[in-house]
Amino acid sequence: MKISIDGKAKKRNAGIDLLRLIGMFFIILNHFLCFGGLFRKYSKFKKELTYLHIFSDWHNNGFTLISGIIGYKTNRYSNLLYLWLTVFFYSVGVHLYVKTFKKNFIITNDISKEFFPIVFKRYWYFTIYFGMYLFLPVINKGISCLTKYELRLVIISTLGIFVFWKDLNNPNIDVFTMNGGSSIIWFITYYLVGAYIGKYKIDYSGLKKYIFCFICLFIYFISSYLHIKLHVDELNFKNGNFTRALVSIARKMFSTRLDSFLRVAQSTTICLFFLQIYYNKYLDKIICFLGPLAFGIYLIHAHPILVINLLKHIFDNESKEMNLTSIISILLLKSLKMFVFSLIVDYLRNILFNLMKLRKICIFFEFTIKKLFLNYEEN
Repeated sequence: MKISIDGKAKKRNAGIDLLRLIGMFFIILNHFLCFGGLFRKYSKFKKELTYLHIFSDWHNNGFTLISGIIGYKTNRYSNLLYLWLTVFFYSVGVHLYVKTFKKNFIITNDISKEFFPIVFKRYWYFTIYFGMYLFLPVINKGISCLTKYELRLVIISTLGIFVFWKDLNNPNIDVFTMNGGSSIIWFITYYLVGAYIGKYKIDYSGLKKYIFCFICLFIYFISSYLHIKLHVDELNFKNGNFTRALVSIARKMFSTRLDSFLRVAQSTTICLFFLQIYYNKYLDKIICFLGPLAFGIYLIHAHPILVINLLKHIFDNESKEMNLTSIISILLLKSLKMFVFSLIVDYLRNILFNLMKLRKICIFFEFTIKKLFLNYEEN
């Protein structure tokens, strides 16, 4: 249960919190895969590791979708300020910890950059999210005023231009500066999809619910399979082969970018599936307790210093002769260890922030600024 600013109780959605946790685990797993050099070290299993990477690669879009599902009703900059303080805490905190206790770690940047994580893009996802959040009061106001038909029309038209039109026209020509889905424009577009899902909830029961879940899983696996085929088939063709060139073009069109058709289908359907799952009240409490800590897990393991010194060397001591089962088992175990460790650290950070009453301070700061502006307008 979460208490809102106006004193009313807001019930957390266990499905959304579970999505956060699973998505964050897959982010760690994918970071270990990519930064840890597994594709290079175990090149003979590159195809199989690519399967694992693609099936779990819905998390970036998934978190943007979640933002829309839960955020379309709120316009509070105090939430953004609280998130920024969390980012600041880890950006500076990890740097100071490493500099004090890990003398053998490589530090490539001066600490001054850690004090401005947004300016120096220390975390690319939060940097874009921060930019999008500044527009949310206007966006959410529009969402509340639009009818279901009008909002659906906006979503269809934006997805049509930013996804399908680009897929079919030329993925190499970035007319709207979408940057492959790593842009504020794409975040806002996909936020609207999440807002639609949140505002007009899909709440089936009985057989209809099972059919809906089956359809979601079917689309997820089909889009993931096609995504895999485009990646793996390109690996199978020799350089200069005309068929390989066609596959390469198709991959750029439909799967490489966050804002490509297959990636959108994959992330949307898996999110819709998890939102339909029933949880008992005891499991709900555990999930909803852990869910808010997911963001801290990202900030810890994805800190640039830890990426350079830990993630890139996570498999250095493992044998090159391991079989595929051993590789995946160790990858899952290491990912789980990092997940649990980061979860505990962020739980302690949350206790510290609660003792400092930082959330209330953020709310007070927001209302003070609003009051100043209102007084200024009245004068």
